[in-house]
Amino acid sequence: MKIGVISDTHIPYRGRKIPDIVLDSFKDVDLIIHAGDLVQEEVLATLEEIAPVKAVSGNVDSPELKLKLPERLELELAGYKVCVIHGHNVRGHLLNTLPYVFPDADIIIFGHTHKQCNELINGQLLFNPGSPTDRRMEKNYSFGIIELADEIHAEIIQF
Repeated sequence: MKIGVISDTHIPYRGRKIPDIVLDSFKDVDLIIHAGDLVQEEVLATLEEIAPVKAVSGNVDSPELKLKLPERLELELAGYKVCVIHGHNVRGHLLNTLPYVFPDADIIIFGHTHKQCNELINGQLLFNPGSPTDRRMEKNYSFGIIELADEIHAEIIQF
């Protein structure tokens, strides 16, 4: 199973649309996961034209999106437990705290910080794809691809 992972798109405030490199890279994925801060519901519609989408709400999402999207997701994908949260409502350093929020997760996908993370910590993959529209302190814009098979292969794609 191939999953496109995106977060913190902040459309239309940080970008007018999802960059073409992201949309092109997601064309062969089975699922897209958005880890919050979409801001506008049109982001979901754009992504749903490519593949099914699972998304959580973030701190700057519209009130309509916050009503529509959960704050966290727990998914069973290709035999792995994948948990998704934006991260704004978690106290403490996310890399230290998220394993306590999702102790049984194989993969924890999060956003909020815009800081790319692809780290295996105590057997759990903590994955933040960064942002394709708002680098903040990062050198490049980014998004991610996670492939689930006998092993987990996770990659952050920078541009």
